[in-house]
Amino acid sequence: MNRLFFIGVLVASAITANAQDNGQKDSLTMESMMHNLPEVMVKGSRPIVKAERGMLSYNMPLLLKQLPADNAYEALTRIPGVSDATGSISFSGNEVTLIVNGQATTLTQEQLAERLKAMPAAQLSKAEVMLSAPARYHVRGMAINIVTKDYAGNNQLSGQIIGGMRQNKYANEFGNLYLSLQRDKFGLDAQYKYVNGNSYGESSRIANHPLGNNRIHYNDETGQKSFGITHDYRLGMNYAFSKSHRLDVAYTGQWDKTNSNSRTTGSSISGMHRDSHEYLHNVDVNYALPFGLTLSGSYTYYRTPQQQALDGRITTENKNETERNLTSGSEQTINKWMFTADQTHSLAHGWGLSYGVKGQFTSNKSYQTTIDKDGSVLPDGTSSVDLNERIWNIYAGFSKQINKAISLDASVAAEQYHSPVWDKWRVYPTLNALWNVNDNHLLNLSFSSDSEYPSYWSTMSNVFYSSTYTEIHGNPDLKPCSYYNLNLMWQIKRRYTLMAFANLKPDYFVQLPYQTTDRMTVIMKETNFDYSNSYGLQASAIFSAGKWLNGNVFAVGTYKHDKSRNFFDLPFDRKKLSVILGGTASVKLCSTQDLHLILNPFYQTKAIQGVYDISPIFSMDAKLQWSSHDGKWGVRLNGSNIFNNRFDTRSVQGNQDYRMKVNYNWASVTFAVIYKFGGYKEKTVKEVDTSRMGH
Repeated sequence: MNRLFFIGVLVASAITANAQDNGQKDSLTMESMMHNLPEVMVKGSRPIVKAERGMLSYNMPLLLKQLPADNAYEALTRIPGVSDATGSISFSGNEVTLIVNGQATTLTQEQLAERLKAMPAAQLSKAEVMLSAPARYHVRGMAINIVTKDYAGNNQLSGQIIGGMRQNKYANEFGNLYLSLQRDKFGLDAQYKYVNGNSYGESSRIANHPLGNNRIHYNDETGQKSFGITHDYRLGMNYAFSKSHRLDVAYTGQWDKTNSNSRTTGSSISGMHRDSHEYLHNVDVNYALPFGLTLSGSYTYYRTPQQQALDGRITTENKNETERNLTSGSEQTINKWMFTADQTHSLAHGWGLSYGVKGQFTSNKSYQTTIDKDGSVLPDGTSSVDLNERIWNIYAGFSKQINKAISLDASVAAEQYHSPVWDKWRVYPTLNALWNVNDNHLLNLSFSSDSEYPSYWSTMSNVFYSSTYTEIHGNPDLKPCSYYNLNLMWQIKRRYTLMAFANLKPDYFVQLPYQTTDRMTVIMKETNFDYSNSYGLQASAIFSAGKWLNGNVFAVGTYKHDKSRNFFDLPFDRKKLSVILGGTASVKLCSTQDLHLILNPFYQTKAIQGVYDISPIFSMDAKLQWSSHDGKWGVRLNGSNIFNNRFDTRSVQGNQDYRMKVNYNWASVTFAVIYKFGGYKEKTVKEVDTSRMGH
């Protein structure tokens, strides 16, 4: 259900918010909110970035000297214009697909963020930012290819240990262990992450509910305390027969357990208890042959059972009462197989040719059962699915270095998606044209297209009762949406960047609220728009002052147009201009010690998302970090959302009047100690796709 390109904030109900620097999953399963915001690219005055093959290639070790980071997630946010204001990586206002060593990762933004936070930044060699990813990467739209350091041929045993504690309203502890063994052509790496503790979040709702011909005032306050245990583990092996002949095999596992209790007071008085588990097993195999052929295979098993008990009632000024005493159980089981075959050729006169195929097969078995206090099954809260989906993708593309200054990369992919609900072929063209005018000026034109499919849960027919006042409705009629992105970038002196963009999204879908007129209920439902289009300009710059200050700033102006003729009985056609300001600043506090203060401010003016009006948003993260002279020891003190700001949304369209404030990222302080041994050199790993799994 996640949306990753929002200029505003998407308010969702009863999903888990993820906002912990240490990887703990905050379980604010009331309404939570996610938003994604357009970002900006900037360039450093030193050769931190260069243009090559239609992409911008960042030298990560050089970048991290100016803007230090501890883990791979932080390292990506140091790339000018990349932001995690949403709790996940975004770039230039679009969802970013992360690719590792040319292979697409298979993890959602939120899940990938948790993995990357456990991976040290020293593993990164470069990051290739693509405004339009060529088809050979098996991803579409904007992407970042993370290229790791290759240690084949070395002999080493190294590792890193991290331990610490995070304190918001409650405390939790975490630890990470990474080991790397390299013996000539053979490599072995192991990773383990552990999180244990409590988290807290809260929300409030104020509504004038249109009940019949009357208006009923409603307000509540909800606080939720969650206890969670997370275990993530991985074992990977590789063998380099030669520089272009390599075999990689990896197993990834995950075990999570979360218990949460929430209490609501006000017009609604209720209590809720939820128990959930998450199990994941994945095996990946990748075989690269010396004549340009790469074969890959992957299998994933994913299961998430959940139990919830809700007991509460609504008492309003008209003396009407709504009571809910419900118990629900649900489970999702996913089996997914995938294989790819890709061939590349380097031809004469600067030509390159690529083509390949991908097959993906998924089995989805999911159910939900809801019973009332008498033990009777609620038909609306009960459903099950047992379906299979199939995706075939074939592509071909070419690249051409026309001359020293101009390069072109174009491709086209044809994809068939088949399920009991959809069966359709789509064609996806991509284009990257780059012109190095001179050493001071660079122009890049890109076009990409993509489709996004709804999550497995969102297309089920049942109702999920997330609170006494709120229901989450599935939508079996939900359609995939299309994306069309056009970007024109102008880079000046590798320091300043201007970008014009247009993002067109027919059939865009997102979860929105609707207050019913026949009962005291707000329905949260994913629904298709006619379209959601955005047009805008971005500007950015990098700055420095001697050896003590480095950073970047960006500004984005976006005109957004959301239109829907079929949102219940409330069609909308809304337009809004919004501005976003942000950046990163690193201050060296001591000339004799490696001591830095890093600040990340973010501000957004009023914005819209469908029927939502989004109030101005301001947040600030701060980090104080010290490293020993030999680099083996480090101490970190992080402050997240240090002013404890909430996201504030309101829907006042037609007869609707619904306002909600959510704090999914409770102000927190994290203390961590880092120890590296054996000349620690890390690897980034391919992750597992659970993007459409889970609640």
